[in-house]
Amino acid sequence: MAERYQILIVDDDRATTQWLQTVLAAEGYSCDVAHNTDDAEALLREKPVQLVMIDIYLGEKNGLDFVPRIRAVHPDCDCVMMTAQASVETVARSVAAGAVEYLGKPLLIDELLALVRRLENRRKALPAEPARLDLEPSPASAIVGRSPKMLEVYRVIARIALSEATVLITGASGTGKELVARAIHAHSPRSRRAFTPVNCGSLSETLLESELFGHEKGAFTGAVNRRQGLFEATNGGTIFLDEVSETSLGFQVNLLRVLQEKQVRRLGTNIQVPVDVRVLAATNRNLNELIRAGEFREDLYYRLSVVTISLPPLAERREDIPLLVSHFLDDFNQRNNRQVTMDTNAVSRLAAMDWPGNVRELQNVIERLAIFSPAGRISAEDVERERSAKTETKTAEEAPAAGAVSLRDMEREHILRALQDAQGNKSLAARRLGIERKTLYKKARRLGIDLEPGDK
Repeated sequence: MAERYQILIVDDDRATTQWLQTVLAAEGYSCDVAHNTDDAEALLREKPVQLVMIDIYLGEKNGLDFVPRIRAVHPDCDCVMMTAQASVETVARSVAAGAVEYLGKPLLIDELLALVRRLENRRKALPAEPARLDLEPSPASAIVGRSPKMLEVYRVIARIALSEATVLITGASGTGKELVARAIHAHSPRSRRAFTPVNCGSLSETLLESELFGHEKGAFTGAVNRRQGLFEATNGGTIFLDEVSETSLGFQVNLLRVLQEKQVRRLGTNIQVPVDVRVLAATNRNLNELIRAGEFREDLYYRLSVVTISLPPLAERREDIPLLVSHFLDDFNQRNNRQVTMDTNAVSRLAAMDWPGNVRELQNVIERLAIFSPAGRISAEDVERERSAKTETKTAEEAPAAGAVSLRDMEREHILRALQDAQGNKSLAARRLGIERKTLYKKARRLGIDLEPGDK
């Protein structure tokens, strides 16, 4: 008869251990309980244990510090960390300590049993010693949230931080893509080196290549000195390419070459310079659609998306809004030496609102409410006034006054006139409009202007 899968639960909360023991025993597992690390170590020495489920916070002790003692007794034992205080830091430290998984409290029966079965079934296929990373404590991340979707994001961050894989971070504007990139870097072996964010959408193709790859003196008009690019300056660290979807096809070719060859060539020279840089990229657009439209290289997409992290919009993680409100209020109070608080009903009203601007919009609303709170306390009425003001503004923007011409129509007419004056020469029209040719194409698509194919 096969030996039963032996589980040890270590948690100082007796209600939690009793519930876990009942659920796991009902599924046929042999389950022991310890409420402190000393009792847990004694049980480990008495019998073989395949899985230890341990709470991170055990009174004055930290469950993470107990993982090496578990390994000393049973080197091949799986460790699963549990906590109600989910964060990027706790997940990353759990993975670095050697834990194979991480569960957020309150525990869900289906998630718990699925994990236990997976570890039991795949036990023989798992490495005897999970990868570990000896990191100094990292600064606290600005990412806030304990919803299931955010916990999954934390898990992915913790796993990929230990690797050298390129990562593509997707999500709507305001969901926190740069914060995720910074968290990956902070928990990686490169954390002591530079983290360099670059907004690709804010620079023309020539300036972006000069910024990232560098240039030689005289490489283009205005290049009066030799300049080292950000890839060279970030050697050993991490570069974050935000809005990578807004780059030109020509730039994408050069970026792909850097990713493949791990070398950069400054503008104006054929000399290749070796670089050791991890690349993280982000976009709020659907790259597959851009690939089909011929606006993004498929080979670059596959290079960037070795791992993809999709950030959920705030509407899909409303349970995180109270945490975010508390975080933003604390931040405002510290920066402004204030003691602003918020009523519970006000938080509930905020959680029921629409947030098309996601976390960034919520942060701005909290700061605005805090600034104008007359008595240092934000009420439900204050939130309701904010909601009404947002609705009125949106209505005014979407419904222009009778006889008025919308900005969209004005922009469309202006571009059509420039194209007509340039006799269809798109390069000339773009110069006269003071924009890049690629920007002209983007505006044309957005405004419904049909640009005939051609080389001009």
